[in-house]
Amino acid sequence: MASTNTLPDLNGIFLLIADQDSSNLRNLKRYLTELGAIVHLAGTMTNAQMIIANKLVHAVLADTEFDQRDGFEIYQHYKAAVPSGLFYFMSSHPPTDPESEDSSIKVEGFYSKPVKIEQFAKSLRKKIQVDTSSISKLDPLTELLRPYLIFRSPVMRRGLMILPKVAASSHSVLVTGETGTGKEMVARAIHGLSPFANGPFVAVNCGAIPESLIEGELFGHEKGSFTGAQAQHRGKFELARDGTLFLDEIGEMPLALQARLLRVLEERQFYRVGGEKPIKTNLRIVAATQVALEKSVEDGLFREDLYYRLNVLRIHLPALRERIEDIPLLAWYFLERAFAELNRNKPYPSLSSNLIQILVEQDWRGNARELKNLMTRLAVLLPNRVHQIVPDHLAMYFPEKMMSAHDFRTEPETYFQNIVGDENIIEVSSYPPEDGTFIPTGTLLKDAEEMLIKAALRYTGGNRTKAAKMLGIGIRTIRRKINETE
Repeated sequence: MASTNTLPDLNGIFLLIADQDSSNLRNLKRYLTELGAIVHLAGTMTNAQMIIANKLVHAVLADTEFDQRDGFEIYQHYKAAVPSGLFYFMSSHPPTDPESEDSSIKVEGFYSKPVKIEQFAKSLRKKIQVDTSSISKLDPLTELLRPYLIFRSPVMRRGLMILPKVAASSHSVLVTGETGTGKEMVARAIHGLSPFANGPFVAVNCGAIPESLIEGELFGHEKGSFTGAQAQHRGKFELARDGTLFLDEIGEMPLALQARLLRVLEERQFYRVGGEKPIKTNLRIVAATQVALEKSVEDGLFREDLYYRLNVLRIHLPALRERIEDIPLLAWYFLERAFAELNRNKPYPSLSSNLIQILVEQDWRGNARELKNLMTRLAVLLPNRVHQIVPDHLAMYFPEKMMSAHDFRTEPETYFQNIVGDENIIEVSSYPPEDGTFIPTGTLLKDAEEMLIKAALRYTGGNRTKAAKMLGIGIRTIRRKINETE
């Protein structure tokens, strides 16, 4: 294998390596992961097909005699699913040109085993233009939206392609997507790129204000209009004049207030609670919801006429699990921002490729907000002298994330790899390292003890007696150490 000093950076590239040779799988994954690639491994055709169907795969490197079948079967399956994807063959036999045997086969390369990493990595880097160091190089849209949104995934780009034109208009906009997908950030982007950019951006969560108070919050109230109204109050509509009013969780707005909102949108004027003088308004409405308003309309929970009034222009944000290409980029961004807020000196600790792979494998039900919170907590809890964040740090502070990515309740022989039958490897885990638990240089002794104890407990399925025996300490000692960390 070539020295990694001479090899290109493969950050942001997702690979599938298909081979029955478990040793070759481990070696390729180790070297390619060190270069930054996210590597999926398959030892069976079934597993390869599952990975292709459910994961992002920029390129495939497959043995010609894969899974006791003709290796060209996986080529056909991959190209049917990802026509633009790259495909490479490898073989223990002297290489032949597969294109000369079958004109329907178009591959990017054919390598003899052991694969020369330098050649393979350079081919990938040349053919796959994924630049993680500067997203502004990708296309003008990412540069335009960079102050508001961080992305490089095709699905995100497709969803936001219309945003500049949407922002340039004065029509109402409905932003949809799961919680934590960045709907307010989209609203801020619309405001910042719109004719209303010089005005205020006012946000209100319609689901967080009690029903008895929301009318006054939106439209304001006059002094003495109700018990406790000791002074005149300007509402959000008034505060957002000549700017943008962002109505988050619009689906939670009470039906009675929906009727008044509709009238305001149609007449461009409103009355404060208890007021008799109409107040003219000139603003842009951006509404957001995580619920299906179409279903709410059917159920009688949302006015159909208001729905059509708000749904003039629409932008949908995909879930983070649908844009996994963005996970490494977002993780870096959130981590750097968290370190900066903590006034931590540069250079900031980096994220290891193994850890990035674990992040990519998460479900992220809370989407980008959940990832942001995780990176913030890591930045706060990380010891000052750590230079690289590795899976052990995630296991120390957030064991639930590790458990969701890897099954640590298995027997020792399946702790590092999942086995199908007796020999066929589905996936070789990058965590923990083959030679044991990795403790970064500069880790304090007490933190190292905690890491070792937690690793031993994961390895033994939570059995404290076995963990104590493994570590060479007494059961009372491990109990005391556990109590000290809780």
